[in-house]
Amino acid sequence: MAMVQVSFVLPYIKKFDHILDVGCGPGTITIGFTKYASEGRIVGIDISKEILQKAKALAAAAELPTQGPGSVIFEESDVLQRLPYANSTFDIVYCSQLFGHLPPPNLPLKALVELRRVLKPDGILATRDGVAQHFYPQSLGLDRLWVQNLSRALHKGAPPADLTGTIMPALFRRAGFDADSGKVRCRAGSVVYADPEARKWLAWRGIGQLQPGDPFRQSWIDAGITEEEIEQTLAAVKKWAETEDAWYASLQCEMLAWK
Repeated sequence: MAMVQVSFVLPYIKKFDHILDVGCGPGTITIGFTKYASEGRIVGIDISKEILQKAKALAAAAELPTQGPGSVIFEESDVLQRLPYANSTFDIVYCSQLFGHLPPPNLPLKALVELRRVLKPDGILATRDGVAQHFYPQSLGLDRLWVQNLSRALHKGAPPADLTGTIMPALFRRAGFDADSGKVRCRAGSVVYADPEARKWLAWRGIGQLQPGDPFRQSWIDAGITEEEIEQTLAAVKKWAETEDAWYASLQCEMLAWK
């Protein structure tokens, strides 16, 4: 399922490519790239030490080398700081759901400029970010309880604004990519969770994120979302997962840009 998220960039990956996966999380996609860049080198970066340990363990279990052709390494790094790589290092830079966590316009633009810096000439920057999501049946109220509250948390309680994913074409242009010669392409992807096991997994993830002590829950509290609203959200997510024929859909902005 993880590699479905990168299907829009897979046709462009070459055997010897040097790939950077930004905000790699547990490393599932990072490791999946080795199937396509089998003689290349893959680097996954994240700001979380804990999640990088999981990624390293996953790579070790797969017996992947950490140097040379076909290697995978994971490093702690922040795209909002200067990345520890020289200019023009990578053939492909990929990130999924990164820019939704960066309130527009300054932080996403700063990140894009830095990602462009480490990209080789004619290299590809590929990004994937949500622009809309909905839970059905709507009578459960999750479009209000989850979707709207998530937006409030991402914008740190500021008035509602467009998600960063909706303005990615404009941000790519401002970051220095040539948007008028076919070197920047915008397309749409989708994610659907409809069968019982998929609903169960999505609910498990959401409920886990809203547990006491989790930074995700704290971001909601910091945005002014009350404990009562959080408990209502948890109850609605649980009911949604148990509701026959309930489903979830999200629309994704998928960007490809050549340097």
